[in-house]
Amino acid sequence: MAGHGEAARGALMDAAEELYGRDGIDQVSNRRIAERAGNANHSAVAYHFGDRDGLITAMLDRYTARAEPLRARLLAALDPDPALPALLHCLVLPAVRGLVDLPAPSWRARFVNQVRAAPSTAPLLERPVAGAASAAIMAAVRDRLCHVDPAVLDGRGWVLTRMVFEVCAAYEAELAAGQREPEPAALACFLTDAAAGMLAAPVTAPGGFAPDPTLIRI
Repeated sequence: MAGHGEAARGALMDAAEELYGRDGIDQVSNRRIAERAGNANHSAVAYHFGDRDGLITAMLDRYTARAEPLRARLLAALDPDPALPALLHCLVLPAVRGLVDLPAPSWRARFVNQVRAAPSTAPLLERPVAGAASAAIMAAVRDRLCHVDPAVLDGRGWVLTRMVFEVCAAYEAELAAGQREPEPAALACFLTDAAAGMLAAPVTAPGGFAPDPTLIRI
């Protein structure tokens, strides 16, 4: 029974990724998700996850659970005094691989971007950082950038999060349409370089623009 329950949960999450990623969060009912998963019980989402937010939280946890072990391995392989780009690569590469390094067609990057874009679900992404590796990497990033106003750094982290989610969603859509070949490692390097340049850029207006005091969450 436990195996059947896990299989049913996985099928519901896979179906929800596709429907949410394609149609948006608020346009998809739990009943549609159950039907797409081939589940005759239209209350399957409520049975397995409690409600829509419970389902989405489980889907986000599935994504982050894949990223954290890779972050830990990358962190362990760093030099004793790593440069900023090396630290950021430990954050960005697992995020990119968790979003877009999946068999095509995939919907995970577009799903996460839809969660971020929907006011009803965006707060689900604003949870404390999970995992010792992520926390250690982000603490080291902040240490390297101690000369940057913390409010400015928070704002740049907000921009970085949006950049990663939106670029990965566009990349995933291009893969699905056959418009590019899979290059997740190259995409991660591109985003890492962009992130390093943005986070360490000179500050021309002290106090800066800090629209959201969340840390980097990727």
